[in-house]
Amino acid sequence: MSQPFIQTLPSVLSDVECAEMIQRIESLGPAAAPITTPRGFVMRPDIRNNERVMFDDPALAADLFTRVRHCVPPTLGSWRAVGTNERFRCYRYQPGQFFARHRDGAFIRSPQEQSLLTLLVYLNGDCEGGETRFLFPPRQVTPAPGMGLLFEHSLLHEGAEVRAGTKYVLRTDVMYRLED
Repeated sequence: MSQPFIQTLPSVLSDVECAEMIQRIESLGPAAAPITTPRGFVMRPDIRNNERVMFDDPALAADLFTRVRHCVPPTLGSWRAVGTNERFRCYRYQPGQFFARHRDGAFIRSPQEQSLLTLLVYLNGDCEGGETRFLFPPRQVTPAPGMGLLFEHSLLHEGAEVRAGTKYVLRTDVMYRLED
């Protein structure tokens, strides 16, 4: 890609689906989220103090890929898009919570299959703050219920501090397979 890939997608999930996902997140009991370092997972509330739950849902992954596939680059170099990761990380941000500047890590299934793009789906939009901010190129995305955001893992970004209300986000990845 000549330009960094950042794409918003309206209405990936319906209002009802967003409400159901928020209920699912709350029923699983979000807990403090670590950051990933070369030495493993570390709690660093000065960098990240939001909460998350994780679960695997292959059916949801397949459904989401059907919904967003038209916006996914079919190939990136020698890699071909094959689906959405079944591992979901769902985030809850309450007032004062944020995720400082970072790059997303890849989900590596094998040497021939890994994620290259992040897919966020905002589940609500009734909070103050909580924008996703990209540094290069400079861009800000304000959460809206059901809206998706696709971007390259390598892009430096942050989850701005939530000033009021609660922000819910579903995160997964677009998986790519190395072509022979």
